[in-house]
Amino acid sequence: MAPRSMQELVRVRMRSVVVASPDHYALLDRRLISRLAGVLYCCAGAIAIGLLALNPPTHAMGAAGWVPAVAILALAFVLGAVMVLTRRLLGPGALFLVGLSGPLMLAALQWLAGSHGAYSQLLILSVVWCGVTLPGPQVLVLLVLDTAIVFLPGMTEHGYSARVAECVATVGVMWTLALACVGYSDRLREIRRRLREQRDTADALARIDALTGLGNRRALDEALTVQVALVARTGHALSALVGDLDRFKRINDVHGHHAGDRLLCDVAEVLRDVVRTPDACFRWGGDEFVVLLTGADASEARDVAARVAAAVHARCTAPGGEPVTLSVGAATHAVGRSGAELLAAADADLLERKPLARSPVPDARS
Repeated sequence: MAPRSMQELVRVRMRSVVVASPDHYALLDRRLISRLAGVLYCCAGAIAIGLLALNPPTHAMGAAGWVPAVAILALAFVLGAVMVLTRRLLGPGALFLVGLSGPLMLAALQWLAGSHGAYSQLLILSVVWCGVTLPGPQVLVLLVLDTAIVFLPGMTEHGYSARVAECVATVGVMWTLALACVGYSDRLREIRRRLREQRDTADALARIDALTGLGNRRALDEALTVQVALVARTGHALSALVGDLDRFKRINDVHGHHAGDRLLCDVAEVLRDVVRTPDACFRWGGDEFVVLLTGADASEARDVAARVAAAVHARCTAPGGEPVTLSVGAATHAVGRSGAELLAAADADLLERKPLARSPVPDARS
């Protein structure tokens, strides 16, 4: 049982390194970094072609080493072209493989050319891209691999000790660049994260009525569009209530607009308390309110309208102590009609019921 638990732990750890959290890439332009990787592949391939004359791949396999060397360079150009031209976004795992494949191809060229080959110097291109793109644990794994690529080829050859200082300098530059790139990219991600949070906050506030805290006209239009599309796709019922405070202008004229604003806030609180949990409330404008009743047919809509009118009458009063009434119209959406037509039907029902506001108590059965 213990070995299985250990294997599972190792598998989880490895997966956490290879597959980064999606949040890490949410703040990156993955198409841009994919194209950048393609450009770097092509640049490294072009430089490697120039190095073939200085460092021919004949050390490990003799003249036969040209075959894998040419194949590796061809693969580099193909991968580079694909990443530059493709419109598909690479996932976290694919991005890690991109960062891994470059060093492996350079390691193969370095092995073919021997310890005196300069192909390992091209690892700096990979280090910069990985430091900017990949999360810290993945960069660390690739840095360890790059270090091995720099040191291991010459450890079995004579005269290697003379190049130790050069290898140490190369590895030092790679680690310094990688850590600098990781720190810089983390800072950029934090800046973009804050900007996104501020944008989301601004978008949310743009959909909230500043006085009542209910959704505003913009939020209502967006919610209607979504709900009407949902009805067309699922066939579920949708109803709307339109409420209007009776004699609200008189309250403003007699007691002032501050008293009218307090009354609007009280009505908004009643709406939030009385309607069903999934239903959304909006201030349509002035003293008009809208409630979208998801999944409610005409009968249910009238029941909710009666509860809302009765609750407003019971809990809301004008500053002078006189009762407040809310006339409520209801309508049910018909497939093929727009959200604006649904609101127009509910508003027409409201106008028919408006004369009933002369009665001191709303009739819950109306």
